[in-house]
Amino acid sequence: MEDKRHILAITALIKNQDGNKFLIIKRNVNEIAFPGKWAFPGGKLEKGETILTTLKREVKEEVGLDINDSKELLKDYTFVRTDGHNVVGMAFLVQASHQEVKLDKEFEDYKWITPEELKNYDHIEGMEQEVERAFKK
Repeated sequence: MEDKRHILAITALIKNQDGNKFLIIKRNVNEIAFPGKWAFPGGKLEKGETILTTLKREVKEEVGLDINDSKELLKDYTFVRTDGHNVVGMAFLVQASHQEVKLDKEFEDYKWITPEELKNYDHIEGMEQEVERAFKK
């Protein structure tokens, strides 16, 4: 039997304080998955963590924002990385306590954009669905 590793990825669609924009970050060109693409902050669930703990840790590490305790599942997805690892992911809508981004050095840039502006960025495929669901309310 093959030793297959499954990764659980948790991402955060973070709306701004006015609720009309959301945060995207540009992945480094050296990343295994989606190099150079615009994405939501997030990362791998680590042993012993809950989804909320992962969201809080990853958002704080990647963009320096604190999020509150509420989360709403927007979408689940799966893909296979170039190294053969299967990734199961979940994207959540979360609210940050402030908007002053402190981008981690592993990322190239960040932007607060409107849903309509997403088409102007080379982003990970499928993000439109999360954005549509988050802003239809």
